[in-house]
Amino acid sequence: MLKMIFGRSGYGKTEYVFNSIKTLVGKGKKDILLLTPEQYSLVSERRLLTDLGETGVSCVENSSFSRIADSVKRIYGSEGIPVLSKGSKAVLMMQAIEKSKDGLCLFSKKLDSAAFVGSMIKIYDEMKSCNLSAAEITELSAPIKNDTLKNKLLDISMIMSCYESIIANRFLDTSDELTRVYNKIKDKNYFAGRTVFIDGFNGFVAQEYKLLELVIKEAESVTITLCTDSFDSEDRFNLFTYVNDSAKILKKIAVKAGVDYETVLLDKNFRSHSDDITHLEKNLFSENSSAINLSTDNIKIYSSKNITDECCEVSRQIRTLLRNGYRASDITVITRDLDRYRAELSSAFKKYEIPFFNDERQPIKCQPLVVFIEYLLRCVNFSLRSDDILSLAKTGLTDISDNDINQLENYIFLWNINGLKWTRPFENSTKGFVSEMDEKDKALLDKINHTRERLIGPVLSFKKAIKDADAEKICEQIYYTLIQFKADERLREYAVSLSDSNCHALALQQGAVWDMVMDILSQLPVVLGDEKIKLKDFAKLFSMIISTEDLGTLPGGIDNVQIGQADRIRTDNPKAVFILGANEGEFPQTVTGGGLLSENDRRILLENDFKLYSYGEILNLQERYFAYMACAAPSEKLFISYLGNTGKDSSPSEIVVSVKNIFSDIKEYSSDDITDIDLIETRRNAFELMSERYLVNSEFYSSLKKYFEKDERYSSVKALAENTDTKIKDTSLATSLFNYNMYISASRLEDYYNCAFRYFCKFGLGARPRTKAEIDPMQRGTLIHYVLEKILLNYGSKKISQMEEKDIKAVVDQYVSEYFETEMGNLNDITIRFRYNYMRLSKLIYSVIIHLAKEFSECDFEAKAFELAIDKDGLVKPEILSLDDGGTIQIRGSIDRVDTLEKDGRQYVRVVDYKSGNKLFSLSDIMYGLNLQMFIYLFSLSEDKTSDYSGIPSGVLYMHAARNVFNFDSRKDAENSIGAEESSSFKMKGIVISDYDGEIAFAMEHDLNGKHIPVKVKKNGDLTGQLATLEELGMIHKKVNSLVTQMGMDLHMGNIQRNPVKNKNHKNTCDFCDYADVCANVKSINNRIIPDLTDNEVKEILAKEYADHATVDTAAE
Repeated sequence: MLKMIFGRSGYGKTEYVFNSIKTLVGKGKKDILLLTPEQYSLVSERRLLTDLGETGVSCVENSSFSRIADSVKRIYGSEGIPVLSKGSKAVLMMQAIEKSKDGLCLFSKKLDSAAFVGSMIKIYDEMKSCNLSAAEITELSAPIKNDTLKNKLLDISMIMSCYESIIANRFLDTSDELTRVYNKIKDKNYFAGRTVFIDGFNGFVAQEYKLLELVIKEAESVTITLCTDSFDSEDRFNLFTYVNDSAKILKKIAVKAGVDYETVLLDKNFRSHSDDITHLEKNLFSENSSAINLSTDNIKIYSSKNITDECCEVSRQIRTLLRNGYRASDITVITRDLDRYRAELSSAFKKYEIPFFNDERQPIKCQPLVVFIEYLLRCVNFSLRSDDILSLAKTGLTDISDNDINQLENYIFLWNINGLKWTRPFENSTKGFVSEMDEKDKALLDKINHTRERLIGPVLSFKKAIKDADAEKICEQIYYTLIQFKADERLREYAVSLSDSNCHALALQQGAVWDMVMDILSQLPVVLGDEKIKLKDFAKLFSMIISTEDLGTLPGGIDNVQIGQADRIRTDNPKAVFILGANEGEFPQTVTGGGLLSENDRRILLENDFKLYSYGEILNLQERYFAYMACAAPSEKLFISYLGNTGKDSSPSEIVVSVKNIFSDIKEYSSDDITDIDLIETRRNAFELMSERYLVNSEFYSSLKKYFEKDERYSSVKALAENTDTKIKDTSLATSLFNYNMYISASRLEDYYNCAFRYFCKFGLGARPRTKAEIDPMQRGTLIHYVLEKILLNYGSKKISQMEEKDIKAVVDQYVSEYFETEMGNLNDITIRFRYNYMRLSKLIYSVIIHLAKEFSECDFEAKAFELAIDKDGLVKPEILSLDDGGTIQIRGSIDRVDTLEKDGRQYVRVVDYKSGNKLFSLSDIMYGLNLQMFIYLFSLSEDKTSDYSGIPSGVLYMHAARNVFNFDSRKDAENSIGAEESSSFKMKGIVISDYDGEIAFAMEHDLNGKHIPVKVKKNGDLTGQLATLEELGMIHKKVNSLVTQMGMDLHMGNIQRNPVKNKNHKNTCDFCDYADVCANVKSINNRIIPDLTDNEVKEILAKEYADHATVDTAAE
């Protein structure tokens, strides 16, 4: 007897089944079988135990199709052949595709891609579930007139046949499981005498129908529930069309088996306790419904701004329900695309402290153990690529500390280590290009080499061991390498740390992943056999297997909000349901064809009596059915949300449209309709709200700020919202950080006055960007300095002015080569391109020396010192400046070149700085702390009376030691002008003293035509250009010292504000700042705008500021 129970969702079909079972058990009936979908088994078991108790529940076998298969194996025995895992199946399918490729008609490209293998597995499983063999596919393709489709079918058939020949007598495929069960029990009367109840299914596949033929034929009675109220309808656009088709097939099975059948239609909604939800269930998507005026207090429609807003509002509503007495398990959240919502929903639930469970299985490809193995394989396959080796180390599954890995990575970055360089000890300095390593440097290099050996040693052992190996050997060596790295111990430690952090689900996953990977390593040799395999092919197969594996999670407790996807979820009578993403094309989903067979292919096949899965409009009707089931699931509350006014795809779906058509007075709402007080649900979400709307001026937010003002995070929010200057509040800490008695390099002044916060990051925190050992502007400048120093020191300024150009070129080449040999470290690790670029610089330096020779031939000043140190232990001592808090500050540095002139018993001193860049000199910058360095050096020389270099300050000059790019209108213009243009590019900038009737200026350039220094003589004999009197230099000296002490006090007071300087010469202070990312969380950055003053304006300001000034001390006279 077949009894079919029909009824819409919530009409008591499941209650009918369980009541019938309870009645039968009460009458002593024992051989009862309850068949439900796999995901519904737990709910069914709980209900049976509740209804029947521990004694009665033994009378009922709670089963599913897969459990029936297991039961049959236990009774009649299994085949004794291993069952293929999903990963092993993918490997063998790839082999079948490879073996079939020469005979394929259509699928001849990209056969080895994981996507094609996945598509082939999908179509194979579909064919098997529809009871179609490879031979039957070939036979059924004969009448097909569409050549493309026919070739597709023949290709599919060939690959299926090859695959089945590979697994024959070796493995069992799970897609054939139900067919094997049917063949094993078809003559055994397995279901004879049993009372069978089938509940929770919307339809069945062909394999399941074959088993149901036996059930209906053999069982004493069969009761099946189906969700429809129109089982006799021939309307192909009916909401329940798919279910109705199933009912018709079941009737045909009963008729064929000679079994009587009856139908029962349940016509009352027993689930809903609310009139509005009852009315909605009955009329959703109905063409005959008309709008009524009915209270809709239990139905809400929310138009969200974005997914974050949507998830937060759902969380807020759930939190309200929990506060009003609902249990978390009374609530279900349903979406059509869970992947789209998973991260945001999880974040929102955590913020609102909502317990939840998502039974979706998670892929394992991102688990540390899997990542480790994949990078181990990549290390060998890609010839020890540094990115792969470091990625392996960073999985956390080695016994190498993070600090050791970071130091190694910095060295790899510095010297561009790759490939075979990993196999020999590193020899170059950890600091880059240096002529000699100190003990600290050597110790660090030894430590880095030790880390290298610990990391690369097992990798090289693995590489050696798997040469010309088979799969078994490779898998064995992967395991040994894991043990050698102590990955098993580290994984256990990782799991413990996760558990200690209350991440219990993740902690449990680590053991499961280890077991799963060990199973894979055990299966691969069995699947692949003893043939030798290339490691690249092995890696591809391993990666494919991993892509098929996933993990389930156990709920953290019994009271959780259930989250699921509409096409897979089985709800358990929730009181409240939240539907997310009810947008057009999203939910219900617009189904488009995919896979190896298109929708048109399937239509043609159906016309030729070739029955596969549903397609086209039937699938779209199924989507409406999923939407109906979600809306009909709650007994008390329904919440529907969609993305509104977000541009593309923001139209509400037919769920929303239908609800509005049913209820004429229902109103949707948005975030604009929610009051501030209603937004508060938890302390965490209240703090986030306060932070987000900190600047809102209202009594409510003032109260929130007052409530949180003692929270340790509050001050950070306040500083960010109010754009407060960054400051170290504890001045004693600031003083300790920067030192009470400060001793700093002159270049740090420039850093501080460019931006105090950048100074703090660079010198307070010691955060430095990683740099490569390459020819950057700094390294280029170092080479130029080195060569100029050597030539001027060994030949003197007067001698080079008398040398021939060929001799100068030879000397330049000599010192460039010398620098290259002594300063570049291990030449084996320097590329040919690198050497070429360095040798190119000799041409530039040659041009610079030629210009210097011309300059010194017209100059009475002589180069006296090079790289002259201003230091406590140097030949020149720095000034000691007192700070207001009792501390001191001294500025050290190194002068590129010091030129002197002996005249009338006095020594005149000028300082020269070589610049490889195009930085402009402006006296105006001095007023704001910029370009102080050379003036500090000049005044240090004049102040240290014990030094041989002390004298009357005579000038600060900047020599541009680099070639410029020139533009000309024609080749002739270039030939005529390039020499003059290049000579002009070397002209020095800066400032020269104008005292002593201009004699000092003339001593620097005899004719004062402005070829070498920034001064000219006019026709009337007056000097023009960048000049200053000794009195004016004295005022500059005072200003410089004032800026130095101001910086010292600012740092002692903790003033490290973000205040990048900006004017026409300093436009890009932030653009290339190494610490821009640190500033990224600041609301806005206030630039310190400095005016562009003329030299005369600067002198006027200084005169007013230092009215009682004294000239620079000229005691050296």
